[in-house]
Amino acid sequence: MARTNPPTPTLIDCDPGIDDALALLLAAASDELQIVGVTTVAGNRTVEMTADNACRVLDLAGRPDVPVHAGCGHALTLPGARTNTVHGEDGLGGVELPRSRGATAQHAVDVIEQALLHEPAGSLTLVAIGPLTNLALAEIKRPGLLKRAQRVLVMGGAAFCDGNITPSAEFNFHADALAAQTVLASGAQVLLFGLDVTRQAVMPVDWVDSLGTLGNRCGPIARDLIRGFRRDKPLLHDTCPVAWLIAPELFNSERCRVEVDWRPGLTEGHLAAKRIALAREDFGSPVEVFTSVQSDALRELLRQRLARLP
Repeated sequence: MARTNPPTPTLIDCDPGIDDALALLLAAASDELQIVGVTTVAGNRTVEMTADNACRVLDLAGRPDVPVHAGCGHALTLPGARTNTVHGEDGLGGVELPRSRGATAQHAVDVIEQALLHEPAGSLTLVAIGPLTNLALAEIKRPGLLKRAQRVLVMGGAAFCDGNITPSAEFNFHADALAAQTVLASGAQVLLFGLDVTRQAVMPVDWVDSLGTLGNRCGPIARDLIRGFRRDKPLLHDTCPVAWLIAPELFNSERCRVEVDWRPGLTEGHLAAKRIALAREDFGSPVEVFTSVQSDALRELLRQRLARLP
């Protein structure tokens, strides 16, 4: 009998958001992952709303067992959150999802700290698909904490392409640039899924429409969520790191040294990246930067997994 690998203990830090919702649905539908918890941060919407949305999405997926913990309501050095309405005023494109619960009373930063300290070092994978405030604050509170993770998968940055908020900055890194630099410089094993790869993860209209024919509750709702994007070409940004945990063969990456400009100004949130063979050793931090994905196979993986849900 063939041996199967045990599921990967995974904690997901997010800011739902439509693409975060799709990533949560993919994770919930995948036996390869053991979701130990979901933490939320201000980003696409306020932290209260992102926590509420995470509860709604997990309940939709039939996973009320996964606890949700709200975290930081604004960036490390800003008095308020940098949010947007690309995902609609409610963060879910106007799609109404019922919920049966709210977030726990535990703060997300404390949950991240406890999860990494109470489990053996190298056993827990962190997937961060929103601004990195929660992870950075946990690292500031207890230096060296993030190195206890097996790996830290981050959706953020634009290494070798233009940004999507400013000419040089991607939204998650711009929302809290100092937090992004703190996480990348933490010494953890960071895998970076920025706009270089996520801009390839397109969702054609016919594929989106096909989700409505899956014969379950989640398929048509996922279709309606995607239709709620206030952009012409919605992308599977946050699905990419979750998909890598399930099917890493779909992705290609390069080893680079990186540094985030965290200072206020025109280049705030810019990710400076240099391929490691060409970079000075005193520049930045070594991370894995993902540069390509087989987009057809990625969409098929998501569609197949959505079909498993209620």
